[in-house]
Amino acid sequence: MPVIEAWNAMGIAARVILLVLVAFASLLFFIVIERFVSYRRAEHPRGQAPRTARGVLRRHMNTLAAIKVTAPMLGLLGTLLGLINAFAGMAMTGVLDLRAVGAGVSEALLMTVLGLVIGLPAWWAHAFFGAWAERILAHQQEPA
Repeated sequence: MPVIEAWNAMGIAARVILLVLVAFASLLFFIVIERFVSYRRAEHPRGQAPRTARGVLRRHMNTLAAIKVTAPMLGLLGTLLGLINAFAGMAMTGVLDLRAVGAGVSEALLMTVLGLVIGLPAWWAHAFFGAWAERILAHQQEPA
C-alpha cells in the first residue's frame, strides 16, 4: 500500500498519533546527537565548574524519559484505533471487505512498530546517557 493511500485510509486520531510519533523520532535523534557531543565535552572539561557539569549532564534526560514511556503507549493507542477503524468500517458497510479490514490492520501494525521503534532506542539512550553521566561525575569527584 503506497504511503499516500495509507495516510488517506487513516482516521484523524491515527494521523495525529503518527505525527506525534514522527515528532518524537526527530526529537530523539537530535537529543541523542546533542547529548553525545555534550558528554564528550564533559569528559574533558576546560575550566568548567563541577556543579555546572551536573546540570549539563542532566539536560534533556527528562525528555528522553518521557519519550521512552510515551512512544510505545501512543503506538498501542494507534494500534487500538486502527483495529477499531477496521472493524467500524466493516460494521458500517455490513459487508466483509478485506481491503477495508486490511487497511485498518495495516494502520494498527504501523502504529505498533513506530511506537516500539521510537520507544526502545529512547529507552536505551536514556540508560546509556544516565550511566555515562554517572561515570563522568564519579571521575570528576575523584581527588586529583
